[in-house]
Amino acid sequence: MPDSHADEPFRREVRAWLDTHCPLEMRGPADGEEDHCWGGRNPEFKNDAQRRWMEAMAARGWTVPDWPVEYGGGGLSSGQCRILKQELARIEARNPLFSFGISMLGPALLKFGTEEQKRRFLPEIARGEIRWCQGYSEPNAGSDLAALQTRADDKGDHWLVNGQKIWTSYADKADWIFCLTRTDPAAPKHRGISFLLFDMASPGVTTRPIRLISGLSPFCETFFDDVRVPKDQVVGEVGKGWDVAKFLLGHEREM
Repeated sequence: MPDSHADEPFRREVRAWLDTHCPLEMRGPADGEEDHCWGGRNPEFKNDAQRRWMEAMAARGWTVPDWPVEYGGGGLSSGQCRILKQELARIEARNPLFSFGISMLGPALLKFGTEEQKRRFLPEIARGEIRWCQGYSEPNAGSDLAALQTRADDKGDHWLVNGQKIWTSYADKADWIFCLTRTDPAAPKHRGISFLLFDMASPGVTTRPIRLISGLSPFCETFFDDVRVPKDQVVGEVGKGWDVAKFLLGHEREM
């Protein structure tokens, strides 16, 4: 769809802002993994330009330009998002922030999260202050995600999580995990599953990198041994986490 004349002031605004705030070092193709900024509690930056670029885009809300302003986004319309994308491409600007929180968890929280969860987690994701990993696959489940056996037992004021995940990308570097757990073992396979969020620094969480033949790999095994998770860190309804998981996977495919 061609842009209307009414869009031109916004395009000029975007172009002027990028000219001022996008460092020259952040323009052009990325050379390797170190050119990818993941943020997190203890972020690692290749150089000061990478840090300034992420912080500038986050402050503007343009790491997630289509998210509502109250959740750290830019509040842009679809047409404005298209213009921003075009102008970023025009100067070959690098992605300021790679994030499973942005590409996967964020959309699920926007749809299924409580208002408290949205206000707690989404701004941190948008600012690159929290790095997430995905706890889906398990050693004995194969490609059938719903065959998961990781349990979250109801202990009154918290869940107690026990089990194992595999092929967890960057689990050894992540701050938090969004994790599928079985909260009702007696329910049919696709029911009795709940979608939990918890801190990877919690007691009982350990990770072990999976080394490929190259010697390098983003993948890990992740183990949970009596991990306490607060009750309010379930996304969506208890026992209906499969609905959240399906939505997230669909959005991931679109991305």
